[in-house]
Amino acid sequence: MTYEALFYDGWADVPAYYLIDGIQGRTAEDALANNLDRLVQAARESLNLPSEIVPDRRIKQSIYVVRSDGLVSPRE
Repeated sequence: MTYEALFYDGWADVPAYYLIDGIQGRTAEDALANNLDRLVQAARESLNLPSEIVPDRRIKQSIYVVRSDGLVSPRE
């Protein structure tokens, strides 16, 4: 199944979710776990998040996957 991965920019003046990529997995949790490192790089590149300013840990905490009943995060 294909899921949409989002990055939540809660630090901006107007917080927003940004579409990072489509990912595949058996479940949303599975897709997130198997693609998390790639999503970090995709978010870093598409949103211009330099590693000197925004660590990977912070990006991982801001990535969500959309499923039919809500959002899944790496913290769940």
